[in-house]
Amino acid sequence: MNPPLALVEEIVLLSLDDTTGAHLPLMPQAIGYGLAGAVLADLEMAGRIATRTKCVEVLNAAPTGNPLLDPWLQKIAAEEKCHSIAYWLLTLSDEKRDIETAALDHLIERGILRRQDKKILWVIGLRRYPTVHNEERVEVKTRLARLIQSEELPTHFDATLISLLQGCYLISEVFGGDLLDGRSARIATIADADPVGREVAAASREAIDALMLAQSSTTAPF
Repeated sequence: MNPPLALVEEIVLLSLDDTTGAHLPLMPQAIGYGLAGAVLADLEMAGRIATRTKCVEVLNAAPTGNPLLDPWLQKIAAEEKCHSIAYWLLTLSDEKRDIETAALDHLIERGILRRQDKKILWVIGLRRYPTVHNEERVEVKTRLARLIQSEELPTHFDATLISLLQGCYLISEVFGGDLLDGRSARIATIADADPVGREVAAASREAIDALMLAQSSTTAPF
């Protein structure tokens, strides 16, 4: 039996289209912060770092045994200075491609995803990651949907996951308007309880605002 998925794996899984396995149309900067936040949260849950102070403190630099997390734990532990959550979100978001690729490869190794390469007009390469049985994605979405629709107390893991999904603007892509309709206060309450998720949301908003400002300045009339 496979061990439970890490936060970074669940976010990558949810960032793919249910049917085709194609990446959802997400803003790269936002999903980058979401994946960075997932790495930090996974390391905290593994007892390796603490994020509830002004800086990300390394509690234990010993490897977790998870190849998705240990390279980033080494990177954090190698720093002589203690940096803030915002600093590490920015730093790790620049590693989006490596974090995502490692998670996809791990999900393929675990038999959850498969890699599918196609060509459009025999030239343009298109890579997709359809699920093998779709059980894991259905389980994650069902679990979170039940939590959003109810008033039950979330686990720390699920509260963090919802906070990260909300922070990187993925939650509406995953669930759509019908399930989320009228539940914004519930989602905000869950999301606000997690400090990493709050930082992800702030960083994502800042990145998106900067992009919108840049786009408006290039299209503004003379």
